[in-house]
Amino acid sequence: MPEILKTQEQPKSEEFDVFLAHNTADKPEVRAIANQLKERGIKVWLDEEQIPPGRSFQDEIQKAIPLVKSAAIFIGLKGLGKWQTMEVRSLTTRCVEKGIPLIPILLPGVNQFPEKLVFLKEYTRVDFSQSIDDVQALKNLVWGITATQSSPQQKPTELWFNGERSQQFQKALLSAFPTTAKLKQMVRFRLDENLEAIAGGANHSEVVFNLIEWAKAEGKPEELLIAARKDNPGNPALRKFDEQIRNS
Repeated sequence: MPEILKTQEQPKSEEFDVFLAHNTADKPEVRAIANQLKERGIKVWLDEEQIPPGRSFQDEIQKAIPLVKSAAIFIGLKGLGKWQTMEVRSLTTRCVEKGIPLIPILLPGVNQFPEKLVFLKEYTRVDFSQSIDDVQALKNLVWGITATQSSPQQKPTELWFNGERSQQFQKALLSAFPTTAKLKQMVRFRLDENLEAIAGGANHSEVVFNLIEWAKAEGKPEELLIAARKDNPGNPALRKFDEQIRNS
């Protein structure tokens, strides 16, 4: 019997790319950032997704911490929450002992670390202080988690080179941005690009077509879709197209 027990292996626990430590008050912002990370193939540990009903928060968090490859500490306007304070202590110890990344993240409205968290200044921060839609901040966060400046996976990207998909995307963009002026504003505010410089055309439909072609050439079709959805989140054509892409 002892020999049989010795050969039995314990089931392997799932590893996560990043643990998202946050104040419950900041849940909407953290959830939005988590969704963007998941779209890039990053496995996040988020309490509402990983802790089943009837379980102890403290016990589940302590089980999760040894399974993560990095930790993100979100700092919002209300500072750290009660559970988050405990998470930060355990995560800091884990990160120091194992040499894994500890990433402080400033949420909108926060421009500096609270006094009791000055030790986090030793770590390079990610600054979402202006907006959770900050494309460069998201890129920096992905870089911090993966140690690479390109996303590990961008599932929808390979679908974009299908002609039918490009046509569907064109129709969705035309629905969401019926004038070149509105499209130009979205491209400037969300992508920090000059529409006239990257996608000219004899008419609005041609401009949209050339914008999609530019995005494909630059490897940014998913980024363009995300930007469009954020600028016009209520547009049904864009929402339907996004759902079709994600579920393909």
